[in-house]
This record gives sequence, C-alpha cells and structure tokens, in this order.
Amino acid sequence: MLTLIISLLLGTLCAYLVNNDHGVTAGVISGLGAMLVFQLIAGLTLRRIINKKQTAIQEILMDAQNRIQKQINLFQRRPPSSQNAARQMLEKIQNDAARKALEATDMFKPYYIWNIMLKKQINTMKMQLLFQLGEYKKVDELLPKCFLIDSQSLAIKMVRMYRNNDEKLDSFFMKRCSRAKGDDRAFLASVYAWMKIKQEQPEKALEALNLAKKVSDHPSLESNIENIANGRTRHFTNSGFGDVWYALGLEEPKAAKPQRQMRGRMF
Repeated sequence: MLTLIISLLLGTLCAYLVNNDHGVTAGVISGLGAMLVFQLIAGLTLRRIINKKQTAIQEILMDAQNRIQKQINLFQRRPPSSQNAARQMLEKIQNDAARKALEATDMFKPYYIWNIMLKKQINTMKMQLLFQLGEYKKVDELLPKCFLIDSQSLAIKMVRMYRNNDEKLDSFFMKRCSRAKGDDRAFLASVYAWMKIKQEQPEKALEALNLAKKVSDHPSLESNIENIANGRTRHFTNSGFGDVWYALGLEEPKAAKPQRQMRGRMF
C-alpha cells in the first residue's frame, strides 16, 4: 500500500514539474514513467528482502527434517526400547521447529505496509504451522485471513469444517476444490470422500472421486471408487497419499510411521 501511495505522489510531482516546462502530454508521460520505475524498483527490492526471509524459515524446517531423518536412521540401526518414546522424540523435534518458524514470521511485519498481499501470505504459513501444532482454535481464527489456493490449505479448511460440523462443507468443496488439477484434485477429492463416508454419504464420495478421475490417474482413485461402488466402504483408504494425508490428522497410519512430513511452503 505504501509503495502505491509513494509512487502516486512521485508521479504527480514529476508530472507537475515537467508540465510547467514541456506541456501536459510530456507531463503525463513523465509522471506515468516515474510511477512505473519506482514501482519496479520497490517491487524488486521488496521481493529480494522477502525471499531472503522466506529462505531463513525454510532452513529452520529443513534443518529439523534432516535431524529427524538422522534420528530415524539411528533408530534403524539401534531400535529404541520404546516406540512411543521414539515417536515423541521425533514429534518434539518437529514441533520445536514449527514454533521457531512461527516466531520467525514476525520479521515480516514491518513490510506489511509495503505490500497489501504479504500479510495474507504470512497468515497462510502461520495457519499451516499452527495446524501442525494442533492449535486449532487459532487456525480457525486465521483461516478467513488466508489464501486458500494450494491443496494443503484447502484440505486444512475442509478438515476444520468437518470437525466443526459445518454445513457448508459440500458447497466449499464444489466451489473451491473442484478447480484443482491433477494429483491435487485427486487428493482433495479423496479427503472429501473420506469425510462423506464417515458421514454415511457414500454417493457424494463416489461422485467426487469419479470427477477427479477425469483429470488425474492417481492409483488411489480407482481402488477407492471400486470399493465404494461395491459397498466396501470399510476398505476405503487414502494411505496412497502418504504423509500428506496423515498430516491432516484424520487418520493414523496402520503401520506406525516415525514422523509426518514437514511443510512450511510460502506462496
């Protein structure tokens, strides 16, 4: 916002000064040129600063992921005496990193006045981190202030609607998730289908999966469509999506997995 205001003031001043010496046309052209140049320079500078800070947050998450992987490798060589204690150890590493990344988002605050979209972008990242930490009340408060564009954010929104018994779940899925393509569409349709099966509405689950199959060949679609069509809803599973599914917290893996996927993507 501040960038736009300054560019308007600069353009107006430039137009006024040039107009006095060279006429209206030259004044308008120079004013517009000054605005564009300032917007370009300010935009590139801000982008460079933001990208640097985004990278710092990504490094926090990647460092934790590397530590988790090293610990898993150690467990494979020396199996822990308690699987539960091992899982808690890995979750602590992951959650500590998420909280550290969450705190690091505060460094973007001084730049909100320069870019009206930045706050919403950061809110999206904060929402995803809070969801990972299980702070669902804060997630619900942030969701209306986020970008719901990527499959992860859309899936989280559906999960919270499902948990809150929101009657608008069906309409949200049809309006927002049906725009996704490829495996993103398959994932979102499968998440929705799981919810519909739990709500004893297998016909809606089947419809969503069949539509997704037109734009994706993900193997989970065909098997789940067959299971629902033949009345075997108990065999429905989204395990084929791996950690991206289990990270939603709707279902625990049958075979205990040592960790869930670390994600802190920015938009």
